[in-house]
Parts: sequence; C-alpha cells; structure tokens
Amino acid sequence: MQKTIRISEGQLLYLASKAKVENTMCGYLHKRSSDLGKWQQRYFVLYQNVLFYYETEMSTRPSGVALLEGSYCDRIISPSSKSRDTDKQ
Repeated sequence: MQKTIRISEGQLLYLASKAKVENTMCGYLHKRSSDLGKWQQRYFVLYQNVLFYYETEMSTRPSGVALLEGSYCDRIISPSSKSRDTDKQ
C-alpha cells in the first residue's frame, strides 16, 4: 500500500532551490508533453529521491516534479542499428 505524501508549494520551492545548489546529477533530457505527445527538451535536476524539471537551466521555478520513491530503473540493451534514432535513445 502506498503512503500519501503531503507537501506545500513553499516546501517544494525550498527543495527545488536547494536542489539547484546541491545537485548531484543534472542536465538536459527530452520529456514527452502530455497534451500533444511531442518531445521537449527540459533541464532536469535530481535531488535525493526527487526529480525536478525546468524550462531552461536559468529558470528559477520548476515546471514539474517527480517523486521517485519506490521507483527503479532497468537498462535495456537493444540490438545496435545504424539509424539516427539510436543516438536519441
């Protein structure tokens, strides 16, 4: 059973500002938009188990946040092909 997490906007903005100063991993990634499904470049900052994303690196307010508690990542190795799409993966 998942636990409910309550966090105020002020707390979230505090964590976001702290994340930009103390980030361990950050950089540009592509994110699929929810409305049209287009891929957009966004600046991501990982702070502990919270992933913030911004319009650009200079943005002060995050566009969104993802809580990664209980998440995991598997690396999938696909057959190499010589298409240009391979570089984007």
